Amino acid sequence: MTSRIAIAGWFGSDNLGDELILRSLVGSLSARGAEPVAVSIDPDDTTRIHGIEAVPHRSPLDYLRLGRALRETHGLVVAGGLIQTETSVWNLPFHASRLHSARDLAGCAVGLGVGRVGGPLAVPIARGSLRRLRLVVVRDHDSADRLRGWGLENVRVGSDPVIGDRVDALAPEDTMCVILRPPNRRGIGTAASKAAPPSSATSSALASGLEAVADATGLSIRMVTFQASRDLPVHRSIADRLGGEVELVTPRLASVIEEVGRSRLVITMRYHGAIAALLHGRPAVLLDYSPKMASLAAEGGRWAPLLNPLEPEPDRMVRAAEAALGVTSRAIEVRGALRYRLAENDRALDAIAGAGP
Repeated sequence: MTSRIAIAGWFGSDNLGDELILRSLVGSLSARGAEPVAVSIDPDDTTRIHGIEAVPHRSPLDYLRLGRALRETHGLVVAGGLIQTETSVWNLPFHASRLHSARDLAGCAVGLGVGRVGGPLAVPIARGSLRRLRLVVVRDHDSADRLRGWGLENVRVGSDPVIGDRVDALAPEDTMCVILRPPNRRGIGTAASKAAPPSSATSSALASGLEAVADATGLSIRMVTFQASRDLPVHRSIADRLGGEVELVTPRLASVIEEVGRSRLVITMRYHGAIAALLHGRPAVLLDYSPKMASLAAEGGRWAPLLNPLEPEPDRMVRAAEAALGVTSRAIEVRGALRYRLAENDRALDAIAGAGP
């Protein structure tokens, strides 16, 4: 009998980064003879896009219903940048309720990200939830250090699952791929409810920096959205200030990695924009809106310059872009190192896929 393995993350939204994670894990579990089942905020859309069964979960209050839906599954894989409170105070309760619903299943985390966790109850909630898992494989050393600092011992350092994807070689065009997003804002609302474009001052500074890079490198600007509902308003705001011709691209899941690879340089606030750059061996500048960007930029002795997006002075952005373009081989080296660490992901998936009905 085939093992049915549930995959829990932030799936079912229009965030292509999360959907890339799901697509990768679906492929990995299917290759092991397991039947993937996604836990999704929009199960119909998840089934349509990924061709797998999906069960609904939109609120921590739905954990009993989710538990009933998971009775016919045999294991749980948790993935994504889920352990943090920087986007919303509701993030941890939401994902902790999923782990509580699946408490009787064999579980593991694969490519998990751990960011800022604040509040008197947040760390105990996160620690208690992750202790339910047999093995926790994180995507970077900073995440591992945070979890070990909380007293968790079953922690290994792997990689984001998407780094294992294989892409067709592309000859880059004389463009730079720019991937922006709204900044995180504090408050009790959900991340989506607090989303808004950057301030006028920040938008003007970003536009000035990008225009300076375009002038210095001769590369035209292509803005690629990874979450259309949130990123596209930011891109339009910046494009309106640039004056020159700017290409706005809103790709689908099947084409987003290729759209990044078409450019010679990547400037990104999105984590999986940087992963896409690595997949194509493209130099990148990472904009540091979240700890995960600093952690990824630091891989391999710092493969990519890191800039504060709230202070994008034109001269600094030009220097960062020129530094990135001057060491294009670093992206290829780091891609290889991250793929080597996928062995830890594979061990966890092998154990869960082999748990059996």
